[in-house]
Amino acid sequence: MPLESHLTLDASAAEYVVDVANVVREPALGGERAADLARLAGLLDALADFARDPAVQVYAITDRSLLSDGRLTAPERHTLERWYRDGLLEVLPRADDRLLELADALQLRVVSSDNFLDFHRAHPWIPGSRDRFLRPFLQPDGAVGVRPRIMPVPPEWQVSRKEEEGLLLEAGVIRRWDRSAHGAVLSRDWRCPEADCPQFGAGDRPSTALPRRRRAEVLCPTHGVPLTDTGPRPRRAQVKVVMDGTVRGRFMVTAGEPLAVGRAPADGGVTLGAWIDDTAVTSVSRTHVVLSYDGNGLSVLDERSANGTRIRRSRPDGDTLIPLHHGNLWHLRQGDSVVLHDRLELLPSGRQFVFEEDPTDGTVGPQASGSAAGPTMMAVPRELPREQE
Repeated sequence: MPLESHLTLDASAAEYVVDVANVVREPALGGERAADLARLAGLLDALADFARDPAVQVYAITDRSLLSDGRLTAPERHTLERWYRDGLLEVLPRADDRLLELADALQLRVVSSDNFLDFHRAHPWIPGSRDRFLRPFLQPDGAVGVRPRIMPVPPEWQVSRKEEEGLLLEAGVIRRWDRSAHGAVLSRDWRCPEADCPQFGAGDRPSTALPRRRRAEVLCPTHGVPLTDTGPRPRRAQVKVVMDGTVRGRFMVTAGEPLAVGRAPADGGVTLGAWIDDTAVTSVSRTHVVLSYDGNGLSVLDERSANGTRIRRSRPDGDTLIPLHHGNLWHLRQGDSVVLHDRLELLPSGRQFVFEEDPTDGTVGPQASGSAAGPTMMAVPRELPREQE
């Protein structure tokens, strides 16, 4: 799969935020050069294995200095420049605070070896974090791997020293986004006054990246200037098609536009046949379920499937399967997936953590309701053992 196929600045689709310069300039990830773009390729393969998603999507950010780093080859620098122009790579004078802003606002996991000591006060969720950071490493076979990490809790003097070294570029202006502000910004289409802006420039392409927010202003992350609100943009939610535990495909559900999913749904629905084998196909109805999105949460309706639908509810003490009866609507919470067949399920993007028990009971039926925000993240994924720092 081409390297750039994993890169996206779509805030609705990204699942990880990657510190590109940190990866490319890390000799411990293999190769003899001080900077090597092949390390990023290795990392993306590692993330695909870690997530069991061959088309895993990452929000890639780099310091501007990488684009002119003489330790990269001319073709490598040209590739980075092309990704930037094509809106696949966010380029900033300094990337660290933006990485953390995205992780905070979008609940993305950060892939980096940096300890971010100079941002511990601005982002108090960093020290001791067990579920928000991944570290790339070199495996015995020479391939790049990735594993969860526990962030260190440094002594006060060390944090103060790092703050001084970093000159506190964002001191006093970094603010944690509340969820209502985050949703409001992502529901609008923003334009940058710089016409050649790769993220928010003029043209028909919608602005899917996450703007910066400083006090009352919404800013272009690349140029630092206020963005113009050009009107509403429909919210979208990503859903993955998982077969035998591996992601085989993905699609988007747009707010206010119910989407039929099945073996061969009519009227522009999602056809699963291209992603699943014959055994599963025979158990999936032409229109098996209808998904809808209200801008906050996904709902699923089984209108008339022949073999039924179940909801898988993931909890720390194990999964529970709940039948979804015909004509009943289920409001998906964080940790729910839609089971169409023993080997096939629809997975709302982001279900990679274990969650606390939801205080509501998950009633199924036309009157069912659920928290769009879902329960609180509390534990790391189970794919690999944690790394002690």
